[in-house]
Amino acid sequence: MNSLMADITPPRAPLLLVALGAAVISVTALFVKWIALGPAAIGAYRCGLGAVALLPLAWLASRTGPNRQAKRRGSAVAWAALAGACFAGDLFVWHKSILYSGTGLATLLANTQVFWVALFSALLLGERLTRRLGVCALLALVGTVMLALPGLERSPVHLQGVLLGLLTGVFYAGYYLSLRTAQRGERPLGVALALFVSSATAGALLVVAALASGESLAVATAGDFGLLLLLGVGAHVGGWALISRAMPHVPAASGSLLLLLQPVLATLWGVLVFAEPFGAVEAAGTALSLAAIYAASVSRSPR
Repeated sequence: MNSLMADITPPRAPLLLVALGAAVISVTALFVKWIALGPAAIGAYRCGLGAVALLPLAWLASRTGPNRQAKRRGSAVAWAALAGACFAGDLFVWHKSILYSGTGLATLLANTQVFWVALFSALLLGERLTRRLGVCALLALVGTVMLALPGLERSPVHLQGVLLGLLTGVFYAGYYLSLRTAQRGERPLGVALALFVSSATAGALLVVAALASGESLAVATAGDFGLLLLLGVGAHVGGWALISRAMPHVPAASGSLLLLLQPVLATLWGVLVFAEPFGAVEAAGTALSLAAIYAASVSRSPR
């Protein structure tokens, strides 16, 4: 019986971990509206607390395994720091997009990073753009327009939120490509050390952004600090730890599909928690965009 369960459990367990990780990350958009801080300050606490939680793992990784010669891996550390800079930009504009356009739309637009990754890879790495990817991008654009149009009449800053959401995808693509580079090559960084460097860098830059924009870093209530702990340690570190652990054992198509739970659930939370409008046009635009993003993700996934 035990051997039978061992044969059944491994294929399912990674899928469940990816789904759970995507579900955990989907709630991060809610914290932006719950916590009484500005967008840069919330991002600073998220990354700073996440870096503190990652510090013991990063220290252990630097003492053992492939990271023992971390001092000689200046290039990889620099790439991880660049990833952190991109992530700082990602969080800053994404949080503003959430406030202007809602949790669901902002999160969906952030997931358009798959198209920006393809474009940057073609321009910088010489990878080939496929016709299928072009069709997917066009369909995603149509879906985005369908999502954006109803909100233009409701809010004067809705269009600004849409543009910031698309910019989030650009920063997210830069984060992904930089972090991937830091974990490849002859002297790569391990996952824990790369995430620590990127989180610490993003946290420091977001502190500067908060001070420069006049945002307060003072946490008003114990409840807000508890939410920040949940965001930084539970969602930022815990969610991505689940996904990072499971993704190598999940087929590319299944993983791409499960990761789309994040924008789907973020949209659901926005409707249920904040009563964000979501009519037939928004539903059709969401479905079209998600299908296009999924198709593009699968087309770029290694076999």
